[in-house]
Amino acid sequence: EEIKLMKNKILAALLITFCTSSFAQQIPEKYARDLDKITQQYSQDMRDFLKSLPPTTVQFDSQQKNKYCSIVATYVDDFYQLTNKNRDSLPFSYANITKQDVINKVKQSKEMQILKDYNIQCDLNQN
Repeated sequence: EEIKLMKNKILAALLITFCTSSFAQQIPEKYARDLDKITQQYSQDMRDFLKSLPPTTVQFDSQQKNKYCSIVATYVDDFYQLTNKNRDSLPFSYANITKQDVINKVKQSKEMQILKDYNIQCDLNQN
């Protein structure tokens, strides 16, 4: 029951945090589309992972933690690589995004905050 509640909270946070993108400045349409694809893949991977957890799960084992962190790290890397590749065409606020900025954004996301209660922390500073 507790894992089901955790899954629902995380899925809701995923939808709110990553599926709705609001950009204060005009960004290139291709960048927005590519970022949306990355976000959709992340959301799908996360949903699949959460659905794969046994209903009795109350804490991630090391294999589950590694899988979860791998999904998050892929999102961070893909987001940063896309931004880095498009720096010249992005507004100032996006053109200056560092990998640490992306990591901070992800760590502050609602699903990562929910997982803090389960002591799941990923080292996203790896290259």
